[in-house]
Amino acid sequence: MMTPQAELSTEIAAKSATGPVLEVRGLQVAFPTRDGVVTALDGFSMRATPGEIIGLVGESGCGKSTAALSFMRLIPKPGKISGGEIWIEGQNILKLRDAAMRRLRGPSVAMIFQDALTALDPRMPVGKQICEPLQLHQRLSARAAKARAIELLASVGIPSPERRFSQYPHEFSGGMRQRAMIALAISCNPRLLLADEPTTALDVTVQRQILSLIARMRDETGAAIILITHDVGVVAELCDQVIVMYAGRAVESGPTRKVFTSPTHPYTIGLLSSTLELARDRSLPLTAIPGLPPELIHLPPGCAFAPRCGRADSLCSAARPDLVAVAPGHQVACWHGQEG
Repeated sequence: MMTPQAELSTEIAAKSATGPVLEVRGLQVAFPTRDGVVTALDGFSMRATPGEIIGLVGESGCGKSTAALSFMRLIPKPGKISGGEIWIEGQNILKLRDAAMRRLRGPSVAMIFQDALTALDPRMPVGKQICEPLQLHQRLSARAAKARAIELLASVGIPSPERRFSQYPHEFSGGMRQRAMIALAISCNPRLLLADEPTTALDVTVQRQILSLIARMRDETGAAIILITHDVGVVAELCDQVIVMYAGRAVESGPTRKVFTSPTHPYTIGLLSSTLELARDRSLPLTAIPGLPPELIHLPPGCAFAPRCGRADSLCSAARPDLVAVAPGHQVACWHGQEG
């Protein structure tokens, strides 16, 4: 006989298998300021299916983390989602009441935050923080929740999990805090996992271990994973699909291998060209994208990348291009995208 937890997991898996776990349509996120309205996301769309890892890449401020917070409906005030739709497991979360949204966080969607030290409650033992969603969403008893939390800590590679259960975040190293954050995020077997730069400020060895944990979770649970990172090497190795973002919009998307071997948008080409490689001739200067990203309060009327683009002409400055297909599954928002 199946347990209630197993029945719930089976029900969610069956529901997700019939369609995308996440579907975003024309998402708009705005932050009012004294100087004007910052448009952090401007018509952003994407979808994620079970068992898929999607990488979101782009410079700081392009909207990657804002997108993830939107999917959790955690945009900090005074910011707000001003348009579009976000569908998670067949529900438009922008139309849900707060209580209904809280029930989705954990079993349906969960997030590994960028800074585990500030994301974890410093006043509460790490184990207790993992127990909370287990008791709330899976209705486990305190004893069962503790046993499960210890199992989760062990599964993410934290040594002596029984002892660590009662310790506070400041007693963990950076890598262990990140592992604990992953244990917390996966505690309810979410169908959609958002990983916001989960390896930032960690040494290379720990980075590798954290990324392996994320890949293992996908393999074991079939969850859809959205990985936010600046490291195109990580995306190339781990992600099935990639979305390149610039100034709050997706400018290129498609299968990772296709996008990285045949980049079409000038910004994608610039990002890949500015990546350090071991085989690179060290006597040559590092290629860099000229200029700076635009202020999101005063976006140019045409393509936001036009002031930094060597291909730009009068059309680029006058009108904003939409994403169009240049190959099966490969889309680019560029007036000259077909030129190669």
